[in-house]
Amino acid sequence: MDKGFIEELMKKTGLSQADGEKVGEVMESNNLLGGNIGDIISQIASKLGIGEDKAKDIFEKAKEILSGGLLDKFKNPFGGQ
Repeated sequence: MDKGFIEELMKKTGLSQADGEKVGEVMESNNLLGGNIGDIISQIASKLGIGEDKAKDIFEKAKEILSGGLLDKFKNPFGGQ
């Protein structure tokens, strides 16, 4: 997962870099548009050894970061060229 994503996730959630990378792996390996959100949250909870409520909060923040990056690409598709 993109280093900027991990850094932003660490800021928003207080996760360590290692835990941020684990969440990034889960997010990368799942279909966020058509996937089962419950499964993704369960995977995050399992990888981090946390409860489902905390995992859901992390998932929501990760999704916000990812959707923000996608919106930036739509707004500026050529990277300022």
